[in-house]
Amino acid sequence: MRLLSILLVSGALSACVSSGNQQATPVPPASLGAMQSAAPAASAATATPYTRRVTNIGAGMYRLPDGTTATAEPGGGFRLPNGAMVSSDGMGGIILPNGARCASDGVGGYLCP
Repeated sequence: MRLLSILLVSGALSACVSSGNQQATPVPPASLGAMQSAAPAASAATATPYTRRVTNIGAGMYRLPDGTTATAEPGGGFRLPNGAMVSSDGMGGIILPNGARCASDGVGGYLCP
């Protein structure tokens, strides 16, 4: 009787085990629908967040984000009220004393991080 039980259990277990001749079939990924057309998150993370604006107010003057004004320098750029120089980057933008780059806003001013 014990031998019969062992044979039945062995037969049942062998049915659960696949033979070496069979290969697994790859399962295609689930459909993501509208999510596939979404922009990758890395692109948004690398975009520079411009939060401040230097406005060209004419007559060679700029209005800074804190409301103070600065006079344009003949070679490009301007001096901040504290005497620090803001220089042109040669590509239409400016380089702040801390090394941050401000891009042109297209109307004579700049967008800064």
